Amino acid sequence: MSEIGIAAMSDAHLELRGPRMPADHGYLLFQELLRWLPWIEDEPLLGIHPVHGADSGAGELMLNRRTKLVVRCPAGRLDELTKLNGRTIHLEQQELVIGACKIKPLSRYTPLYAHCVVTGSADEKEFTLDIMRMLNQMGIDSRFICGRRQQVFDGRDTVSGYSLLLHNLPLEHAIHMQQQGLGAHRKLGCGIFIPHKSIAAVGAIGSV
Repeated sequence: MSEIGIAAMSDAHLELRGPRMPADHGYLLFQELLRWLPWIEDEPLLGIHPVHGADSGAGELMLNRRTKLVVRCPAGRLDELTKLNGRTIHLEQQELVIGACKIKPLSRYTPLYAHCVVTGSADEKEFTLDIMRMLNQMGIDSRFICGRRQQVFDGRDTVSGYSLLLHNLPLEHAIHMQQQGLGAHRKLGCGIFIPHKSIAAVGAIGSV
């Protein structure tokens, strides 16, 4: 994989200031970013990572000063993400302010993990078959482990997916998977892969 291929997509890490946000925030966050950057709707590979925070147990995430809003974006659009600096977004009753942006390259490490992959199948066995078929269509050589069932609001309904860990990936395939993603709802935080330290920690329910 050439350096040009790796640089085709990067992650923009933006500071995110605020006390809390909804745990299921993918659709709300996408809609707010769309107000400031309408072009993101038409970028097929752009992905908005799930924001990480401490689960309050009441449907909210507690944020801290290290919390980041991360957008995986084509290289040619990265400068436009800096326009979010200083913008205020509203997620239900919570107000958050977006700060400075730092660009980071895609990872050269595996395994890769996605918090939620949505294929259209809620059943675990059907989901596993979907993943096998999709990896084959992409020409990706990988073993995988399906984790916990997840649910995501897509603006109309709540859809189901599963966390997914890919392992034994060649570097070229790992970069390709990070660029392309897997499944639906990339802008809602689904199908976006990041490096993962441990296969055991994924909470597996099945592996292939």
